[in-house]
Amino acid sequence: MNRNPLEMQAIVNGTILTLDDRWTSYDCGMVIVAGTTIREVGPFDQVRLDRLGIPKEHIIDADGGIIIPGLVNTHTHIGMSLFRGIADDTANRLKRVIFPLERKLTTPEVVYTASLHSLAEMILGGTTCFADMYYFATQTARAAQESGIRGIIGQSVATYGGPDAPDFPTSVELVHRLDNLLKGNDRVMAAIAPHAPYSLTKQELLQCAEIHANRDIRILSHLAEMPFEESYTDEHYHMRPIPFYHQCNLLGPKSTMAHCIFADGNDQRLLVDTGTGIAHNPSANSKSGKGIAPAYDLMAKGARLGLGTDGPMSGNTMDMVNILGITAKFQKVLKKDPTIMTPREVLRAATRGGAEALHLEKSIGTLECGKQADIVIVGTDSPAMFPLYDPYAAIVYAASPADIDMTMVDGKLLMYQRKLYTLDPQAIRIQAKGMVSHIHKEMHELL
Repeated sequence: MNRNPLEMQAIVNGTILTLDDRWTSYDCGMVIVAGTTIREVGPFDQVRLDRLGIPKEHIIDADGGIIIPGLVNTHTHIGMSLFRGIADDTANRLKRVIFPLERKLTTPEVVYTASLHSLAEMILGGTTCFADMYYFATQTARAAQESGIRGIIGQSVATYGGPDAPDFPTSVELVHRLDNLLKGNDRVMAAIAPHAPYSLTKQELLQCAEIHANRDIRILSHLAEMPFEESYTDEHYHMRPIPFYHQCNLLGPKSTMAHCIFADGNDQRLLVDTGTGIAHNPSANSKSGKGIAPAYDLMAKGARLGLGTDGPMSGNTMDMVNILGITAKFQKVLKKDPTIMTPREVLRAATRGGAEALHLEKSIGTLECGKQADIVIVGTDSPAMFPLYDPYAAIVYAASPADIDMTMVDGKLLMYQRKLYTLDPQAIRIQAKGMVSHIHKEMHELL
């Protein structure tokens, strides 16, 4: 199977869920890919296939699987994966463990290797696009470019910098470096990532907004996530976190805010009215005991709502497939209503909704003519996927990452029949072993 984008290729013999406005589906469908984009979507037509003259070796047999748009992970920190599992379930873990650990042990080499490690997991699990905010962001960008995945890479900035910068001005220089590196790249794009309302001064947040406007790059941030965040912004600025970010010009049509757990009705309306993307991370938020964001209410109000895993120290896995069921079940519990957050709504949030949250819906998120060929096949051979009465429900409630049979981005196969084409997970693990040994030795001094 050719791993590179071809002049013409076809995906056949599967159920197609397009996720378009009309929820169009085809029980036995056919997707024609020309170069990096989708040329045709419809029912299988052997005559049409023959007329196009696509060679047999360029025809991908879905083998009765479900063909869907690629999954979009709207919030993560993939450069943390070598820290996964350290001090789980510790009280005040962010300040007691994560921040000191990052300051001491995060290096460019660690971020690059950890990013490759996470990307292998993501591609095997059907993720075709992700948004990331972390330190040494050029290293994550480098890994993303090598893997073939689509991404928005944010350089984290804060008053006191981070492992890669001693202060805010230096971290801003890193944003410029990242943007210069990725200028003109349509698949991997740069963002400025102010950490959170409590991590920067108002003047610094306003400067982040200016950089966003002047360089025409995206904004990624944490917002309304922490229990103390509301009291912090009330004490310092006499307003809630979300209106405060609006005052700092950080909400809008190129912004994506992660979490929004504590968004009240007025906050929700502000997010919708400004066209701000929202990254809902139910697994990580529940694990930390912070709460569950009002995702269904936001969706009902027309928000640009996507789903995310959060970082490997928060949600532990880069598994978007299991996020689907968690999303549905937690909202049903939150609203005490089993009829809400249907499988269709959840799968939409993970695909088209994710594209909307990242402001990429014109190019990805659905299987429609002219969209980029970011396509996934969910296999149906595992016991959990049989019988198949409702493909949406099967994906949301029964599928696992191991059921993903193909991951394609821009018409290029990144994974097919569980074989990665652009990354070597065993080589990555060998590369990481020495780093993990060092981390294991040093972490005991921090705990």
